[in-house]
Amino acid sequence: MPIVVLKGRVGCTDVEKVDLSLLVDILDIMQIPTQNDINRIYGGFNQAYHSKPECYEFLNISPFCDTDNGVRLELNGDSARGYWELYRPNGGMLICLAEGLYYEDYHQTILPMQDIVTLRFVLSGNYGLTFKNVGKLEIPQASASIMYTKEGHDFDLSIDKGSHLSSVTLHIRPDFLYDSFDINRRKMPTHLQDIVFGGELRKHLYNFPLSPGIMNTIFDLLRMPYEGARRRVFTEAKSAELICRLFQEIEDDYEALPVLATPAYAVREKIYDAQCIMVENYKSPPTINDLARMVGLNRSTLCAGFKEVFSVTIFEFCQGYRMGKARELLQDRNLRISQVAEMVGYEHATNFTVAFKKQFGILPKALRAY
Repeated sequence: MPIVVLKGRVGCTDVEKVDLSLLVDILDIMQIPTQNDINRIYGGFNQAYHSKPECYEFLNISPFCDTDNGVRLELNGDSARGYWELYRPNGGMLICLAEGLYYEDYHQTILPMQDIVTLRFVLSGNYGLTFKNVGKLEIPQASASIMYTKEGHDFDLSIDKGSHLSSVTLHIRPDFLYDSFDINRRKMPTHLQDIVFGGELRKHLYNFPLSPGIMNTIFDLLRMPYEGARRRVFTEAKSAELICRLFQEIEDDYEALPVLATPAYAVREKIYDAQCIMVENYKSPPTINDLARMVGLNRSTLCAGFKEVFSVTIFEFCQGYRMGKARELLQDRNLRISQVAEMVGYEHATNFTVAFKKQFGILPKALRAY
């Protein structure tokens, strides 16, 4: 499945509200995309959700469109470099892959046209959502979040200046999610039930730390080498895998820790805190002894608990995350390999090259040859 590629400058610093009534003509202008194209594309997908068309009417305009279920917008200017890629594999789900460096603040307002469950998988980036009644909610790096948004309840999405955003976002019709993936209210803790099933939303979203399995699936999606029909099939399969992994982990945790006030749960929360600290400081991570002091655990409990929760050691997790960030940065061919090495915390490029080869089996320069 080929996808539409729009090249141009993208980015804005002022909050602009998506006017869904004006979005059908998104591609009827024969010129370089303006700074509002991301807003318009995202809003157009919201409209496609609402009208349940067989394909995206707002994309069926020549000469840019040669597909009916995907669009790609290149960020290639002074405001940001990277891409947004959006798919609609079926009538029940929208997929957004985002990868890019943001040199200016980005803001947009989203106005859902119907109830939507959103799953966000954020590897990196300073990403926030602002709701009128609760203010701004930060989405942590290396986290998965679940959000239920009711029809007509708008919110602001923001990406901070200087962010390297890497994320996969799945917008799903509630009935499609429940029926297709066997999501059962009784198999999850009470504090998640309303968020997943749209009850009284006392809390708009809930965040989870990314497990290594989910993290690897995200890397697979953001770095897939395929085009055409294979790209479509791979995107659909990996997106379904993300949903399955997330809800299986939720159910497994619920069965293992039915009472949130248990000592085991308190230790687990500190393990999650340790993971967040490692993600935020991956360029220069604290020692294990320092990390243990920071989260209030002894060294042996921290090491054993981290391995139990994430199935890797603390060092393996940190090194995997660091090399994953390097792999993302290497996609920007404007950056020299030595610059990438420095950005992920290596003083000497040769040490970085050795570590990258050990992690992925290829040299950094070979990655750019694909």
